[in-house]
Amino acid sequence: MSLVKKIIVIGIITFVTTGIKAQTNNKSLAVYAEAIIFNNPEYDTVSLVEFPFTLNRDEFQFYRPDSTSKELFARIFAQVNLMNTEGRVIDSVRTYFSAKVSSSLEANKKDIQLFNKLSLMVKPGIYTARLKVLDVVSKKEGTYFLDKIIVNPIEKQKISIGGICLAYNMEYVGDDSSKIDPLLNENGFKILINPVNIFPAKDTIIYLYGEIYNLKYSPEEPSKYQLSIAALDNIGNIYNNFGSVINDKPGKSCVIAEDLDVKDWSLGNYKLQISALDLTTNEADTVYIPFHIISTKALLMYAKANMNMYDPYDSLSFKDKTHLVKYLLDDKQKQIFSNLSDSGKIHFLDQYWKEHDINPATHVIENRIQMINRYRFVNRMFSTNSKKNNGWATDRGRIYMTYGPWDERDDFQAPRIGNPYVVWYYRSVREGKLFIFEDWTGNGDYRLVHSNVYGEVYSQEWQDRIDQGYIDIYEKH
Repeated sequence: MSLVKKIIVIGIITFVTTGIKAQTNNKSLAVYAEAIIFNNPEYDTVSLVEFPFTLNRDEFQFYRPDSTSKELFARIFAQVNLMNTEGRVIDSVRTYFSAKVSSSLEANKKDIQLFNKLSLMVKPGIYTARLKVLDVVSKKEGTYFLDKIIVNPIEKQKISIGGICLAYNMEYVGDDSSKIDPLLNENGFKILINPVNIFPAKDTIIYLYGEIYNLKYSPEEPSKYQLSIAALDNIGNIYNNFGSVINDKPGKSCVIAEDLDVKDWSLGNYKLQISALDLTTNEADTVYIPFHIISTKALLMYAKANMNMYDPYDSLSFKDKTHLVKYLLDDKQKQIFSNLSDSGKIHFLDQYWKEHDINPATHVIENRIQMINRYRFVNRMFSTNSKKNNGWATDRGRIYMTYGPWDERDDFQAPRIGNPYVVWYYRSVREGKLFIFEDWTGNGDYRLVHSNVYGEVYSQEWQDRIDQGYIDIYEKH
C-alpha cells in the first residue's frame, strides 16, 4: 500500500498522512526540509533555489479567533537564512501562513503533515541554509540546517538537468484553477515533496520530478530526446533499471515526471541515476539523487533520534573535530585534552560544545556551525598543499577562525617597499582592529607580521609605516 493514504487540501496548505513522524519534546517542532536547485537558463546568471519543508500538524497549538468562529487556526512563521562559506547571512525569505481544522479532535490527529516552501534567486556558489519555524501561538520553534548547497553557473548551451526531487505523491493538474496550489505546483504538477528521501518498505511507488534544459529545438524540424533512469545500490551497481524512453521535444526544455515501482525492494540505501540525451546533438547530462527504503522499526528509530536535525559536525573526521577547537581551548583545556584517549577526546569535545552552546533552546549548536563554515573557508582559501586541508594551520587561517570574516581588506601586490602584503580590518571590534600578513617568500606564504590586537604580533616597523602614511588605515572608515 502506498505511503500516501489521504490528501486534504485546506486553503494554501496541503496535509498528507504519512509514515514519518518525528518524536520531539514539548519545546520543539519537527522540521524536515531540503534545497532544490532549478538552474533554468531563463534565469540568466542566477538559479532558483526552492526550500520545501514539512511539519507535523499535531505539534501546533490551534485557537478559535473569535466566539463566532466554528473553526480553529494555527499561525505559523517560517524563515530561511542563506549563508555563504564565511557563515554570513547573505539573503533570507520568510512567510506567515495558517492551518485550519474543524475541531480540536481533528487538530490532535496524528500523522498529518503540512507542506510549504520558500524560494530565493541565488548566484553561483557554495552555501548553507537554516530554516526556522515558529508556532506563533505556543512559541515553540524548530530548526533545520542544510549543508553544502552547491549552485553551479548557469549552463546556456549544453543540455542540463535541474530541479530533481522525490515525492510522496504527484498529480498533473494542468491549468485547472480548482486544483492549483502555488506552493505545490511545478509546471502544472501538484507535488508533495519528500524532503528527506526516506520511504518505508510498505511503499510501492515513489515519484520523481525534474526538468531538462537547453534541448536543441526547432518547430520546423521535430526532434527527440532520450530519458534513462536506473537505481544504483550502495556500492554503485545497478539494482534496478527502469529503462529508457524516447520522447518528442516539446520545446527547449521539458519536464521529468515519473512514478517508479519499488514494490518488494530490499531495505537499504539507493541512488537514482537520471540521464538525458539530446538525440540531435548527442549531448547528455546525468544527475544522481539518493533515497532510502527502511523498515517501520527503523522509521520509528529515525524519528526518535530526531535525525531531521542534520548537523554538519557529524560528517567531520576526528582530526577535523580537533582542528575545529584548536584556537578556542585555553592552555589548561589543551593540556587536559592532550592526555586523553581518542574516545575521551570525543567525549571532551562533545561536552565542550554543549557547555558553549550560545542557544541551548535549539537542536543544534549554531556557533559550532559557524566555526565549521570558517574552517572550510580557510582550508579552501589559505591551504598550502594540494589536498586543501591545512589552511586552518596558517596565520590567516588562525585569525579568520578566531575573529571571523573581516569587515574590509586591502591587497598590496606591488607595494612601494617590501614584499606583497594584505591588511584585514575589523571595524566592529571596539575602536577597530587590523591584521597585516606579509608574503615572505613570494609564493603566497602569508604570515602575520603586525596587529594592534593585544596578544598578537606587534611590529614597530609596521606601525611606523602606518604612522608615516604608507598604509592609509585611518581613511578607511
